Amino acid sequence: MIPAEIWMVFLFALGASVGSFLNVVVYRLPLEMSVVKPGSHCPLCKKAIAWYDNIPIFAWLLLRGRCRHCGAGFSIQYPMVELLTALLFVGLYWVYFRADLRGVLPGFEQGGWLVYGGHIVLVCVLLASSLIDAKHWIIPLSVSYLAAVVGVVLSMIWPYWLEVEPGQLWRLVPYATAKSGAAGLGAALGLAAGLIMLKLGLLKRSFAQLDEAHAKLAETTENGPTEDPGDLIDQSGIGINVRREMMLEVGFLSPAVMGGLIFMWILTAGGGESGLSRWWQEIIQQKWLAGLLGSIFGFMIGGGIVWATRILGTLSFGREAMGLGDVHLMAAAGAVLGWVSPTIAFFVAPFFGLGWAVARLALQGSREIPYGPFLSMGTLAVMVFYEPIVNYFINAFTAAGGMAWNG
Repeated sequence: MIPAEIWMVFLFALGASVGSFLNVVVYRLPLEMSVVKPGSHCPLCKKAIAWYDNIPIFAWLLLRGRCRHCGAGFSIQYPMVELLTALLFVGLYWVYFRADLRGVLPGFEQGGWLVYGGHIVLVCVLLASSLIDAKHWIIPLSVSYLAAVVGVVLSMIWPYWLEVEPGQLWRLVPYATAKSGAAGLGAALGLAAGLIMLKLGLLKRSFAQLDEAHAKLAETTENGPTEDPGDLIDQSGIGINVRREMMLEVGFLSPAVMGGLIFMWILTAGGGESGLSRWWQEIIQQKWLAGLLGSIFGFMIGGGIVWATRILGTLSFGREAMGLGDVHLMAAAGAVLGWVSPTIAFFVAPFFGLGWAVARLALQGSREIPYGPFLSMGTLAVMVFYEPIVNYFINAFTAAGGMAWNG
């Protein structure tokens, strides 16, 4: 076996390199630029940066944060993001495999690396989304989709790779029960139906006018929109009834909600006594299907809890409460981690955001904050302390009424 210290050094170097790429993502995605072409170059003189001037962390220090050719300054954000990413790579390894905070997780070389790999992809997405949201008040959906796809694909592999009892798999990876699997399947089909109706024009897209206004206002700044989203509505001069727009979103989500409830009722009715229910109980025992539907159910719950808050908050206050970028970010977290983690993270996030909200209100008189960074912090906190948190809720449920908790 390779010593843990060697793995940590390797992961630090790998994390710093990934952090270098995240810097590209954070800079280019809001500008709708390719993250592949052109290669790294000085934004002032446009000359390509040589590989030896692109070594994470150290190159910035050796060049004192300046371009070798023209002397233009490079932001300290670059080495800081590289260092932070490297520390996150090492920190997650230490938490999972050295501090033993993940309970039944196998050793790194015994299959745990695959869980770590999926989770570190999510951590990178959370970091990139947070940095973009903090500066631009947007979360590019493409980064959330990346994490969601990784979660869905790995969820079908994890149950076979990990030597863990099926009843304990939900502690590590998305893994559906008969009820959650049925609900996830029905919700996914309902969501697909909503998307088709949206495409055919049977449903109207919410805030369609605002999207056009955003595009026009983005052209007035070099780095895209950087203002409070609510202020952008005011600046656009468009009279938007946000409550009416929310009802459009309610209409879009209705097929998913109804599909989940109907499928759960049909496929699990009678506690497994009906023919259809027995068939479903049997087919859901297939590990790949339980993993897949667990990831889908996590996607629906993670995104759904934020979307419900967005709708209820907007209907209550008459002002857009949360962005759809937050919805997709937590949906992605659910696809990778399962439904439990994003649900808890949603209630943890306000504790991280409270200080910033108070400071912004005192200094700028604004009650709006980009919420993506705090959802990300909440999710990371739950990932780190997942086992003690889950054990607490298991004990609480058991003490409350002798109910079984199976994820």
